[in-house]
Amino acid sequence: MSERNLLERLIEIEERNNWLLEKILYRLQPLTPTSISFKEITMNPTEAGQTQVFTGTLSPTGAQYPAGTTFNITSNDPAVSPTVDPTGLIVSVTYPPTWVESSTVPLAFQYSSSVFVPSGLGTATQVTATITPSAPPPVVSTPNSISFQQTE
Repeated sequence: MSERNLLERLIEIEERNNWLLEKILYRLQPLTPTSISFKEITMNPTEAGQTQVFTGTLSPTGAQYPAGTTFNITSNDPAVSPTVDPTGLIVSVTYPPTWVESSTVPLAFQYSSSVFVPSGLGTATQVTATITPSAPPPVVSTPNSISFQQTE
């Protein structure tokens, strides 16, 4: 092999190694989220005087918001003012003492992140979600007695 061919081959190998290193570094960066889902964790009813807390789970698993991302949460009911913490993962709402939910328009909160530069293929540049509070399942009482009757 001539020196020129050897040098060309070494350059090809170096370029391939650089490409592989870039690919590895890209995969080490946490992905930015494509979506978020919220779950109410206090199990308090959606009614006057109650406080509810919703925690968010980002998708895909392991995704993180980039540093500097800000968050906004609004309600479709002007009497209800939800808040979102600086991580964007905890939404809290305390219902006013005299609040009554509309019988025609279900209560909903609109969540959004600021626009960010995505990391990872196919990721979003902003995350939005709608949170719809719902009442916890009714508490079922446990029995405190039993009676039997002969049937045969």
